[in-house]
Amino acid sequence: MPVVIFCGFPSSGKSTWSDKLAEFIRTSKGKEVFIVREEDLFRGEKNDILDDSKKEKELRGKLKSETQRLLNKEVVVIVDALNYIKGYRYEFFCMSKAVPTRQVTVQCEIPEALAWEWNLTRPTVQQYTKPVFEHLIQRFEAPDPHNRWDSPFFSVLANEDLDLEGIYNSLFFNKAPKQNQSTQQKPISGSSFLSSLEKVTSDIIQALLEAQKNGDDTAGIKVPHSSIQVIRDSEMLQSMNLAQLSRFKRQFITMTKAGSVQGQVGDLFVQYLNSQFS
Repeated sequence: MPVVIFCGFPSSGKSTWSDKLAEFIRTSKGKEVFIVREEDLFRGEKNDILDDSKKEKELRGKLKSETQRLLNKEVVVIVDALNYIKGYRYEFFCMSKAVPTRQVTVQCEIPEALAWEWNLTRPTVQQYTKPVFEHLIQRFEAPDPHNRWDSPFFSVLANEDLDLEGIYNSLFFNKAPKQNQSTQQKPISGSSFLSSLEKVTSDIIQALLEAQKNGDDTAGIKVPHSSIQVIRDSEMLQSMNLAQLSRFKRQFITMTKAGSVQGQVGDLFVQYLNSQFS
């Protein structure tokens, strides 16, 4: 099932364009389409959820689980959500590659002021509060077409039309990413690899704990084995202890053994931590 990942500022037109794309593919192409919509998964007031890191993390988990449940090669899944964390979009890419099927990223690019203006036109119960709105925009990590998990990439500006035909062609006429050892569902073996995996993840956790102990700005620390810094401004990270970090390490190692990640282990572990801290 080809996947379309929408992303953008709050109230930037993601749901509007998700609906238009779904209608185009259904009526013009005769394909079945499912929309996995973030707002349909809220269990409570959305501003309370988005302002609580634990509740928001649970929401992202539900969104990913529902998308994974629908994945196959025949119909289209549109993920209508903020999807503002690059590590989270990478997790969707890994899911798509494991099928394997094609994934496209679509960014609704509008100015912050216009997004706020559009937000105020929504029913009051559906509006973002100003603090939540600003917080989500500050945390938005824009897609980069040079990243394989953000490509093919399409964008749409205010008062522009989205290239619906181009998206369809990318989904159905481009080759799906080839499965490799990192995405085939078979265990990874080899004592040297597992030993290296253990060392890299342990060294990164130790670096974070040392930074906390020394009073460093842990949220922006450089860690060994990775060119990526740990996400900044994370209150959750500041309160992490060895037991909690070790739990994330075990989860990451389990994912790696199952073959659901690829690339440099250090970079991927930091990206995984960033997605958990966000």
